Amino acid sequence: MNNTPRFKIHIYSPKSGHNDLYSFTKTKAGWKFENYRCKGEVDKGGNPLFYKTLNAESISNPDYLASCISEVWEQAETLDEKQIQHIFDELSRMNL
Repeated sequence: MNNTPRFKIHIYSPKSGHNDLYSFTKTKAGWKFENYRCKGEVDKGGNPLFYKTLNAESISNPDYLASCISEVWEQAETLDEKQIQHIFDELSRMNL
């Protein structure tokens, strides 16, 4: 992944009443995470910043979400951008 694409996930926020955009860009050690509230480096599973942000928005998430995001990171070298974005789209539909 040479041009470091940004993958997007939309999650409904009870606080704002609409879907918020979260983005992940793969790095050597994890992800660069960003949303309207904050941005920074997170580990392969999105810890800790992604989950702190979800918590601040009153969004509950399944225990396995971090392992799903970590698995995407692990497979990123063998999947193309469309396949990776499709996985994030599926996570968006989980109604966290």
